Amino acid sequence: MKTTVLILSIVFSTAAPALGRDLTLTGGAFYFNATDYYYPNFYDEAGYRGEIDYKPWANPSAFKLQFYGYPGDDNIFETIVEYGYAFGIKPAGWELSAMPTAGAAMAKFQYPAPYYPVVTHQYLPWLRSGGDVSVSRSVVGPVSLRGAYRFSVLYYFADEYAAFLPENGGSRAKLLHAPVGELTVKVNDVWRLIGRGGCEWGGYYDDVFLPKEKKARPYGEVGFGLPL
Repeated sequence: MKTTVLILSIVFSTAAPALGRDLTLTGGAFYFNATDYYYPNFYDEAGYRGEIDYKPWANPSAFKLQFYGYPGDDNIFETIVEYGYAFGIKPAGWELSAMPTAGAAMAKFQYPAPYYPVVTHQYLPWLRSGGDVSVSRSVVGPVSLRGAYRFSVLYYFADEYAAFLPENGGSRAKLLHAPVGELTVKVNDVWRLIGRGGCEWGGYYDDVFLPKEKKARPYGEVGFGLPL
């Protein structure tokens, strides 16, 4: 039985209150038990992840650019572009928010030897739609807590990867779950310090790369931001 460890991390971000703009750059890591279809106990993997979150106006819209990399034996790389608009209320010191999102992604699968005589690449385009539902509250002074549940429906709209085609018993649509918890400490009117940790499951990773009993992928991030 392999044991996964939840990674907690720190995120530095900044905001420019006068313009209502916010730019945050984060990077971190995740862990997963990769497929052991070929060589058991050989595929424990770690990967990197990053996110650029840009709020260009005073309203709560946001553009997100995300990167995922799995540089081990499976060699999977993914780039995601999304746009979201948040709706929220603040009853009795709490802040409840929901942000629907939509976007697209491109994933690259690379299969190195010895599985194939020559290294091959496949590029898989995905449409994405989903959202982020969160609740947050100031605890004491500059300290606040936030819990969020992120989810996305991924739709594969090409025909190159046979495993996702209905005629082959697969499905073009995949559901991705990603709950996350944050602890925020506001340093001053611009800077805030955030500790973030979460876990993902679902998406195409379950079908292609993970044993059925080991689908959780804990993650954490660190980063910085600049006022605009």
